[in-house]
Formats: sequence, structure tokens, C-alpha cells
Amino acid sequence: DRANLNCIAWEGTNGEFKLIDPDEVARRWGERKSKPNMNYDKLSRALRYYYDKNIMTKVHGKRYAYKFDFHGLAQVCQPAAPDHTLYKFQGNLAPLPFSGISKLNLMTSGVTPASFSYWPGSSPSLYPGHGLQPSAPFSAMAASHLNNMNNHYH
Repeated sequence: DRANLNCIAWEGTNGEFKLIDPDEVARRWGERKSKPNMNYDKLSRALRYYYDKNIMTKVHGKRYAYKFDFHGLAQVCQPAAPDHTLYKFQGNLAPLPFSGISKLNLMTSGVTPASFSYWPGSSPSLYPGHGLQPSAPFSAMAASHLNNMNNHYH
């Protein structure tokens, strides 16, 4: 980025870069992270997170020089492999009984679990006494979305 050439620059083509103005880099980093008192010492400690994740390393023997580890960066950016055991586990859960909820005083009088509908477009209304109900396009969209989710995970 040409706007940052005065404070940071690439060195070669292997992911190495050098902080030309480390104080300005730290100030901008602090601004981005809502830490107005950021300085280079604090920034260098904060970079340990990226070292630990194998995203970047400090270049030994060069002051203010760092290098991206493209392999580690690719690992961090890869989505985790889907864990189908989670979905199987969810399918084996029994529904939770609602009888104990009223004992916790989480619901107001006159509002019971039986008065709620969890599926858009079915009655009774979502909020008894207010007549609020999702619009028809929302109901159709929700049903379509649920069907797509079911097809995606099976």
C-alpha cells in the first residue's frame, strides 16, 4: 500500500518486511485496536500472539524486521474441517422439559411455554397480547433456509 510506504516496506519477495517508522506503525496499530497509548514496546509484545500462531516471525539480526510464515498463515485462514459428530450429538438430545421454567420466575404470568410457537407463520403469535407475527415473506424465507440447512448437513 503506497500510503504506508513511509512507515513500513517489503524486503524481497519472501514475506519479509521492515518497519521504517516503528513508532508510527505502533500508533496506527493502537488506533486500529482502540489503544491510544500504544508504542513500539507494547506492539512488539502484542506481536507474540502472531508468533505463537506461526503467522509471522521476527527476523533475527535485523532491527524492526519481520517475516510472514505463509504456511502458518494459510493454516489459520483455512476453515476447520466439518465435525459431523456435533450434528449427530445434537440429534440425540432429548427435548428439555418446560415445567421447571415457571419455578425460576423467568416468565410473566399468563405467558406459558405452550403459548409460544417456535416456527414462523404458525399460530399463536410470537408475543401473546401484542399480535406480532412474522410477515409471510419471512416465513417462506425461513422455511426455505431451514430446508437448505437440512440438505446441507445430511
